[in-house]
Amino acid sequence: MNGMEFPKSPPAGVISMAIACCLFAAAVGCKKSEAHHDLSPADAKQQRLAWNLKTTVEAYDKIGDMNPVWDELAKKALTEFARSRAGFFDEYGDYIIMTNCDAVVAAGCQDPLVQYLYVKCSLVYRLSGKELADKYCDAAIALKDSGYPDIRKFYASLRAVQQVYSAYGRNADQRTIHDVGGDLKDLLLRVLDDKTMPAGEMYDACSEGLNAYANDAGQFQGFYEQVEKKIFENWPGQAVTWLIKGQGYVSLAWNARGSGYATTVTQEGWKSFTNRLATAEDALNHAWELDSKDIRIPLEFLTLELGQGEGRDRMELWFQRAMTLDPTSYDACWKKLYYLEPKWYGSAEDMLAFGRECVNNPEWKGRVPLILVDAHVALANYVDKEERGNYWKQPEVWPDIKAAYERFFEVNPDAVNYYHNYVWYAYHCGQWDALNALLPKLGTINYDFFGGADEFEKMVDLAREHAKK
Repeated sequence: MNGMEFPKSPPAGVISMAIACCLFAAAVGCKKSEAHHDLSPADAKQQRLAWNLKTTVEAYDKIGDMNPVWDELAKKALTEFARSRAGFFDEYGDYIIMTNCDAVVAAGCQDPLVQYLYVKCSLVYRLSGKELADKYCDAAIALKDSGYPDIRKFYASLRAVQQVYSAYGRNADQRTIHDVGGDLKDLLLRVLDDKTMPAGEMYDACSEGLNAYANDAGQFQGFYEQVEKKIFENWPGQAVTWLIKGQGYVSLAWNARGSGYATTVTQEGWKSFTNRLATAEDALNHAWELDSKDIRIPLEFLTLELGQGEGRDRMELWFQRAMTLDPTSYDACWKKLYYLEPKWYGSAEDMLAFGRECVNNPEWKGRVPLILVDAHVALANYVDKEERGNYWKQPEVWPDIKAAYERFFEVNPDAVNYYHNYVWYAYHCGQWDALNALLPKLGTINYDFFGGADEFEKMVDLAREHAKK
């Protein structure tokens, strides 16, 4: 990789830290789960690391495909994975996992957990979508047949199902989906029987597990009710428990309403929609009382307000709370932008004014400046499909696109991949001078982004022709 030297093992002291964390787990893991919210952020992070080490490195020691040839390498990969799960991010963490998994597999290790990490952290960069789906499925099935903890089986099955749908879309083979993910709900429910699981891990698993069924109203309600019962039994005092309830009832509310126009909603649908949003509001208020530093709570309040429609002041309150917690929150800005769409509670003028604020506010960074681009994308979709291409040619559009990307690259100078996006808009806005200036900045070209190499070359030829003129 560019001739650079990369570490092939965790920083000094990581393995000894693993032992210390396991001792820490013994100290705090035996406490009742409802007391976990009393842990400091640092202690909670250490607790999460200890639990992840227990379900990876310690589990490998007990049931793994052990061999002196590769044991040290396998444990390095598993340790770094546990650290990343706990929020201990190493600059080269992914590389450490990848290179050690590569070496272990090359040495002949068939351990299912290591094989899963090999697919997730190494093959993901080398295979096509369909090839990767096959490898994920093989790894998930092997892991399910092993004695590894249910949390590892759950995530392996979930990632396999996600990759199959990503690769095949509506043509995904349902028998494969059933073989790999048919017991996904049962796996999550078994995971939730582990009262030693840190609340952060519980939230992540529930959030992803429930989201997998969010669009299936028939399955979602019964599954959510089972999940809610377990999390309130085992983590009743956690803010994230109430957050899950709030998110769950928002989903249940929209399932009751349906996705059609308001005129298509039945009286019973409106009643259930209103009642469930009220339940969600109570849960989210309680979550905020327990933890006013978790940005996920105000983000969910923005979604709640979209359904309740109590007024822009309420939306602005939760938006400002989110941005105070994280001035780089693209999610908060996107939710506000969506709220301001003409089909909801705003107008084109509101959207553009907010988008320009996202560019000009010196405190807001990250991807926030690109909200102005998103505003134009959303407004273009209000134009008839046949006329949509002309939207980008309007003289007032390009200055916004240019301002957004200039501010974005000012605060994100290393985000060179976004030059692909900037080039795309320069082309569709007919800004040939800008396009010719931007093309050399693309670096390695992702031709698929532009519809293939032939389409990209057509674009370049047009830019050259206009440059001559």
